[in-house]
Amino acid sequence: MMTTAERDEEPGMGEWIGFWAQIAVLALLAVLGAWFASNDAGPGDGTSGLILFVCALALALQRVKSRFDGGETNWWGSLFVDTMGNLVIVIPLFVVIGLAGLFLAAAWGSGSLHDGGIGLFCASGLVVFMSLKRVFDRLDRHS
Repeated sequence: MMTTAERDEEPGMGEWIGFWAQIAVLALLAVLGAWFASNDAGPGDGTSGLILFVCALALALQRVKSRFDGGETNWWGSLFVDTMGNLVIVIPLFVVIGLAGLFLAAAWGSGSLHDGGIGLFCASGLVVFMSLKRVFDRLDRHS
């Protein structure tokens, strides 16, 4: 957590550009999701596009809220857990989500739902492994 003096300090130019670059990438993903949803060219395109739109928008709003609240300013602090108790909850949850992504990809041989299922599996694996890294790095620092 940040101290009051650190919170009142004006951010540097690199931190400012980094924050707005994150927001720009998330806005681009939201627009891309809305475009896929409006085209609805294949089965599942509308649903996949709408999910991408909503998730990108929610993540952008969460990043802005975190910035204004003076919380963690990096991606790792806001997306991944850092305690063993939370890790016990996150791992089974994201393993189930990753397996659901694989079943979704297997059910649809090609198209956006297949690609979305593979993406869901990859994102779930990333969350599990990065959360593991964050928890054990924190334990190493404190011992």
